[in-house]
Amino acid sequence: MSCPAESPHMLPNLTTLEIDMCYHLKQLPSGLCDLVKLQKLSITNCHELDVLPKELGGLSNLEILSLRCCTKLQELPESIGSLYNLRFIDISDCLSISVLPEEMGELCGLRVIKMNGCGGLQELPMSMSELVQLEEVICDEETSYLWMDFESDLHNLKINVVEDDRLESFMKIVQ
Repeated sequence: MSCPAESPHMLPNLTTLEIDMCYHLKQLPSGLCDLVKLQKLSITNCHELDVLPKELGGLSNLEILSLRCCTKLQELPESIGSLYNLRFIDISDCLSISVLPEEMGELCGLRVIKMNGCGGLQELPMSMSELVQLEEVICDEETSYLWMDFESDLHNLKINVVEDDRLESFMKIVQ
């Protein structure tokens, strides 16, 4: 995907951007982060995407961020902590994410995290205890154990464990 630098200025009022099944997309243009009115960014089934722009935190009006099935995505940028309006994030089946940035705890408006199929994730940052607005985590059994340390700090938190479909997970890897 190539995108001229002035493209964000051509779409100044864009509020929703959905990118799905771009199998050869490796990275997003940093100019995407200039879409200041963007409220929903959905990047799904982009199996070669391995990095997000460092400037992602510039999307100050973003409320929904879905990165589902970006199997090679390795990390979320530290600037994600600047997304104060973010209410929902989905990193389900992002198999290569092994760590979340400490800045995740700065997402003061976050209500729901969907993170089933994140088998590479071994621990959560301690800052997750600061997500006092967090109401629901949707995850698999393996990931649910990572949240046990935070249950006493996050009184309104409900952890919904979903069944992991092993065949479906395998198919995502081999695609």
